[in-house]
Order: sequence, then structure tokens, then C-alpha cells
Amino acid sequence: MGMSAIQSENGLIFQEKQYFDKWMQFFALAGLMMMINVGTLLSIFYIVPEAPSVLLILAGIPVLVFAIIGFLFSKMEMTTEVRHDGLHIRYRPTQRIFRHFPFDLIESSQRSKGGLLDGINNWRIRRYPNKTIYQCGSHEKVLIKLTNGKSLLIDSNRPDELIAAISSMKKM
Repeated sequence: MGMSAIQSENGLIFQEKQYFDKWMQFFALAGLMMMINVGTLLSIFYIVPEAPSVLLILAGIPVLVFAIIGFLFSKMEMTTEVRHDGLHIRYRPTQRIFRHFPFDLIESSQRSKGGLLDGINNWRIRRYPNKTIYQCGSHEKVLIKLTNGKSLLIDSNRPDELIAAISSMKKM
């Protein structure tokens, strides 16, 4: 079955899924921090042999915390879809359902560049009174102006395809 048949069956014109890709760096940092923690506790036992053994249990707490945080980071995903009824955005794990923006609410869409520091703190949703920014690590962005005076700034690895999909559906 061709791609156009699949698109017409489920109403999906464009779909982009972006995943948190820095999880290996996170686990490397977490491992380093845990090694420092365990090394510190072992040196305390070496210096003060009568130290309570409950300190060994304390060494396991960071392991558990980093495992939970690592699990959450591994589930981070931003999905952008253009369907027949509008633009849909979901940002997991914080949004379980798609935010829907109908085409009659979309005034325009254009390509935009990210800031110099976008690569540092790059996975978040920032909400301002007239703008919502969906960041997920891409320097390529799409600025979508809405008819109510608000705007969306969405990270995309395929901004031209996203803009073309929105434009093609607005013409219909």
C-alpha cells in the first residue's frame, strides 16, 4: 500500500517524532556522580570503620533516583502531526493528549532559526502570554502565527515539509 493511501485512510498528512537523544550523556554524568558518591562513602568507612552501615544504603538512593530520571528522559518525545482537521502537537511525558490547532486558527507558517543557546537547555515547553515554544533540540524552527494574535514556535528537523503540509491543507 502506498504512502498516499495510508495518509488518506487515517487523515495524516505529515508526522514527525523527535526523541530525547542526549540520554547517553545523562547516564555518563549520572554514573560519574554515583562513582564519586560511592567512593566518598567507602573512604568514610576506611577512615572511620565504626561508621554506621546505613551509609551503604544511602549509596543506593542516588542509583534509584537516576534510574527513575533516566526512565523519564528515555520516554521524552515530541510528535508533530498535520491532519485533515488541523495541526496536532504532543510533548510526552507531560502531555498525554495532542494539542489541536484547527487550520482556520492558523494565519501563517514560516521557517525560523533558533537562538545561540538553544542547544544547552533544549527540551522544554515555554509558555508566554502570546507565544508557546516547543523545544526539543533542533536549531530549525517553524513559527506559526495564529489568528488570535498568539504564535507557536515549534522545533522541527523537517521544517520545510511541515510548512508545506500546513500550507497545502489551508488551501483546501
